Amino acid sequence: MLVATVLTIAAALASVIAQHAVMLLQGVGYSIAAAVSLGMLIGPSQVASRIAERVLGRLYHPIWTLFASTLLVFIGLLLLWWGMSFAALALIFYGAGNGIYSIARGAVPLAVFGPEGYAPLMGKIAFPSLLAQALAPWGAAAITEAQGPSALLGLIAIIGACNCLLALWLTMKVMGFSSD
Repeated sequence: MLVATVLTIAAALASVIAQHAVMLLQGVGYSIAAAVSLGMLIGPSQVASRIAERVLGRLYHPIWTLFASTLLVFIGLLLLWWGMSFAALALIFYGAGNGIYSIARGAVPLAVFGPEGYAPLMGKIAFPSLLAQALAPWGAAAITEAQGPSALLGLIAIIGACNCLLALWLTMKVMGFSSD
């Protein structure tokens, strides 16, 4: 359940940013051209983090990739919430975290639960994740309409912090640092 929860929250956050990044950047004061330009930082950051994971990932358990992913996403969302002067750095952090999330979502269940029954397990994990990806942008739009982009940025930063803490708990359990 903990693995599925962390992966579902990460997928929901990624879906919100994918759909609303330009609007959120405009909401904190950027022009449409600047918002689109800043949004383009996400893709290269994703690629760079995947390359780093490819080179270094053999040196540690995949659970650390998932934790790093949630931490980077949280830092990115927090910086974005803090305002205009941090937007480029925020999107680089967010993109890096989201990039390695795409690796962790497949590698962590395999490393934690093993190859036996991997496909059915991934199906069970994917269902809530796909549902969250479908509903999160709609909910984000409703929040933005009612409370404004700053409220949405604050909420997703808080959700990102909670997911980071859940990922830390999962990491501690997997690595044997917790008796829970």
